[in-house]
Amino acid sequence: MIEAINLKTEYLENPIGIDIEYPRFFWNVTGANKQTAYSITAQTDGKIIWQSGKVFSGSMRAAYAGPSLESRQRVEWSVTLWDENDAIGGETSAFFEMGLLDPSDWMAKWITADLEIDKKVRYPVDSFKKEFNTKKTIKRARIYLTACGLYEALLNGTKVGNAELTPGLTDYRKRVQYQTFDVTDHLRAGANSLEISLADGWYRGYIGALSTPNVFGERTKLLCQLEIDYADGTQEVICSDDSYSWSNDGAIRYADLKNGEIVDAGRKPSYTGQARLDNHPITPTASN
Repeated sequence: MIEAINLKTEYLENPIGIDIEYPRFFWNVTGANKQTAYSITAQTDGKIIWQSGKVFSGSMRAAYAGPSLESRQRVEWSVTLWDENDAIGGETSAFFEMGLLDPSDWMAKWITADLEIDKKVRYPVDSFKKEFNTKKTIKRARIYLTACGLYEALLNGTKVGNAELTPGLTDYRKRVQYQTFDVTDHLRAGANSLEISLADGWYRGYIGALSTPNVFGERTKLLCQLEIDYADGTQEVICSDDSYSWSNDGAIRYADLKNGEIVDAGRKPSYTGQARLDNHPITPTASN
């Protein structure tokens, strides 16, 4: 029996935090010599928002053509195929989730180190920390993260996501990309702790053939928005702001993409200072 396999949205398997409002769907075929038709159904919260109908085509790709999608919207889509004998196969499903599509979705504020920056000095990695409590049953949680620099986040001691060198290289003067992570399983009832490290990266570190520093800016900064949806229908948003604790006295004394790291494993961040508010003229866009 014919069946669609390897379902992907915008070349990604079940992505979350995308910002393409009319995403493309892709699949492969198994169980038949060829596909002669397909049908796609897209649903949100169990309600059908778009159906392609039976499309006579051997193409293993299609574009969503339903109503405009909204920030944070989760869409489950399924595809049914017909084979060379016009026999219908089984239904196969996947999903995707929209990110923050509008600048007003960002409630978080850019934060930076509480330092007067000397562009000739290479500083240790900044460490930011936010402690908070959850008192209700959690349905889902998403964290939206970006930086001018390189970030790594720990939620209750567990690394957030498996990506490295985030948020990646862009011309930060024109585009800053953010990542979205599902952190539902990272949270626990009661006290929680979010820790984020911030290094120079491409933004302020040595880059290029001439090892030039400060190409995109002199002050690294961070933007973080943790959204917690509770089972009772309420939501809590933990935003980066000047309530975050800060210090740069942790283990990583120097971090550079070209020149390596200096680590003093006997150190831990003290978080005795406070983050300083900052800003950036570019609204972040999704990296995927």
